[in-house]
Amino acid sequence: MRYFAYSVGIVLKVAGVLLVLTAAIIWVSGRPNSKILLVTGAIFFSGGFLIKRASQLKKCFRCREKIERDAARCRHCGSDLPAYAAESLSEPFYK
Repeated sequence: MRYFAYSVGIVLKVAGVLLVLTAAIIWVSGRPNSKILLVTGAIFFSGGFLIKRASQLKKCFRCREKIERDAARCRHCGSDLPAYAAESLSEPFYK
């Protein structure tokens, strides 16, 4: 179920961005109905962000596979995961 929520979050974020871009194109061409698309796109993007965040998954910084947010080690490549993001910047990319 977490993978489904993660993918739904990505789809909603992409749909939100596309709706906002469409609203911008319609607004530039001078049509008055762009406000509805802009609001809908913002709602989709924020909803996708919240759903993806609630899925409790993150990507491994080495192999880019989805893993549990609390995992200490990646189950795909076996690399140790940092406790927080600043730790990953201090480590070299290669080993």
